[in-house]
Amino acid sequence: MADEISRGMKRHPKGPDPRGEGEPEILRVNRALATLTHATEALIRSTDEQQLLNEICRIVVEVGGYAFAWVGYLQHDEERSIWPVAQFRDDEYLIHARTSWGEGENGQGPAGMAIRTGLPQVFQFAGQAEAASPWRKAAARRGFQAHLALPLRVEGRIIGVINLYSTDAAAFDDEELPLMANLAHNLAYGIGMQRIQFERRRAERELKESEGRYRSLVELSPDAIVVHTQEIIIFSNSAADRLFRATAELPLLGKRMQDLAHPEDSPHFSRPAAAPPGGVVEERLARLDGSFFVAEVSEAPVIFHGVHARQVVIRDVTERKHVQEQLIQAAKLATLGEMAAGMAHELSQPINIIRMAAEGTLLMIDRKKAPPEYQVKQFALIADQAGRMSEIIDHIRIFSRKDAGAVSVFDAFHSVRLATEMMGPQLLSNGIEICLDLPSQACPVRGRPVQMEQVILNLLSNAQDAVLAARLDPAKPNINRIDVLGVIIDDAFARFTVSDSGIGIPANQLDRVFEPFFTTKEIGRGTGLGLSVSFGIISAMGGRLEAHNRPGGGAQFVLVLPLVTERLSRMPASALDRPGRTSLPAGSKGRHILLVDDEPEALRTMGAYLDELGYRVSRAESGNAAFDLYRADPADLVVTDIRMPDGDGEDLVRRLRNQAPALPIIVVTGHIGMTEKLEADAAKRIAILKKPISLSLMADTLEQLLQRH
Repeated sequence: MADEISRGMKRHPKGPDPRGEGEPEILRVNRALATLTHATEALIRSTDEQQLLNEICRIVVEVGGYAFAWVGYLQHDEERSIWPVAQFRDDEYLIHARTSWGEGENGQGPAGMAIRTGLPQVFQFAGQAEAASPWRKAAARRGFQAHLALPLRVEGRIIGVINLYSTDAAAFDDEELPLMANLAHNLAYGIGMQRIQFERRRAERELKESEGRYRSLVELSPDAIVVHTQEIIIFSNSAADRLFRATAELPLLGKRMQDLAHPEDSPHFSRPAAAPPGGVVEERLARLDGSFFVAEVSEAPVIFHGVHARQVVIRDVTERKHVQEQLIQAAKLATLGEMAAGMAHELSQPINIIRMAAEGTLLMIDRKKAPPEYQVKQFALIADQAGRMSEIIDHIRIFSRKDAGAVSVFDAFHSVRLATEMMGPQLLSNGIEICLDLPSQACPVRGRPVQMEQVILNLLSNAQDAVLAARLDPAKPNINRIDVLGVIIDDAFARFTVSDSGIGIPANQLDRVFEPFFTTKEIGRGTGLGLSVSFGIISAMGGRLEAHNRPGGGAQFVLVLPLVTERLSRMPASALDRPGRTSLPAGSKGRHILLVDDEPEALRTMGAYLDELGYRVSRAESGNAAFDLYRADPADLVVTDIRMPDGDGEDLVRRLRNQAPALPIIVVTGHIGMTEKLEADAAKRIAILKKPISLSLMADTLEQLLQRH
């Protein structure tokens, strides 16, 4: 299709460039991408040709944001008319705007020319006075500025045309047009497939199953298709052989279906109970060479070679999942950016207490009014506030990094509490009350806990914006409140609601709030990703997310998740909850510890602490100096920072491992990316402490490593 466009697509001249008055180009392209994605999914879900045509027209308007869409099939009558077979949004336009693919006046528009030439046609009503005359008045009443007609070619011949209308004269430019051309190509393919399917069903009603005909049909499919009976594969098309990397020596035929499942998942493919008939489920699958991929799988009963069997259609969506993960991460970081002011306030509180306690203690010591018990109390206060800061920073660190962890069973109520704690300071600083009402019992669901927090944070952030916007309307009551409620329903589902006293959602936009890149906020205030990503996360967890307007004003988002009966995954305890040791085994004293940190005060403080505990301590302020010192005087354990000049900690760890593979190492870092990387090597006698650290925890960790060494 792209080649057809480049070889001579007829494009009517546009006249003056209207981009300044139209929709931003990047938004049009994003909408076109979203339209193409939804349309592709519709091809998989459709069950007949008319349903497919109706759904594509709806997607073009509701997802793509175009003003009107219709599909016409050419007729071989005297007028050579183009007969509308599907349309969406405008029932009257086609009555007054009859079209033809002949040479007459009604055949000079883009629809007729697209059929005659076989090429896409772009038409600007304002600049085409003569050709537009049959449709000018009807188009003007509806605000149509541009018209794109795309021919539908099925099995080598043109059967009709799909027409898109826009109120933006700059629509259908060189970025947007190829995407819509792909949509038409996919639609034509879908029509062809639906017709093939129709013929197959008709033949099955009239004739017995023909294995040869069946093989011819499925070999046309670009998706992998396997047929199994009693869980044993008895047929695979060439696409399936390529996808699963089957060979003559290692064929798919004869394999069990459970051999294709990921070993960490259920040993069987999802059965029909997991999805409605003809529905699509997501699976992690294994290729015959041992590699894995993510696929959409649908399954249906068939008659194959005279026996009852099941046909499984498999589509590799690994790349699409990767893009979805990037969108989730982008939305997560956008949420953190919006929360930055609140986080700064939350961190400033313990910093303020620490500074005041330190200066007050210094003053009392200077005036000889600080007995030991007073100093102990003040230093305990400082340590406690430092621990509070560490918890805040660690939660931000965990939330902000890319979540590639495995799906597990976790307590959804705990994730909701953490999200409200993170958002609470920002809401409080804006004068908004948040009321949290959750049961004390656990709420076991399957998914990723950080993603659950991300959904709640997105909903709270949107609720905050709505409440702040309501303050600007004098007719709105000044309530300034957000309610978060969670309940267990029949021991089978968890239901969460996030309700606000804000401006609500316009009724004509309620069905669009979960679309990618759609936002009701002013320019610069929203990415249009938050609710779309949240919807995808909840859907992947087997739940649903809905948006409503409250009768008394404001919006309410309802989140429903299925409960699971498995035990909850063990939640990792905070490092600050681990008690530090007050005494050391006799064998630990005198052991040699090498400290590495480019911050002199940190090096001095850690060294003094370990000196006092009876260790022999060496100090270095860079990775290269530390390695030279280790070779001259080998240590029993190394404590190192990561980011340092003249040889960083990562390089030092690698060099030490080559020198002494069993050497215990403690890494002290606040760098998120490096933490993720080193955690994968934790089994190699590496302990990770995240800044700000507790000296007692450092000593406790150090001692445990030495005892195992």
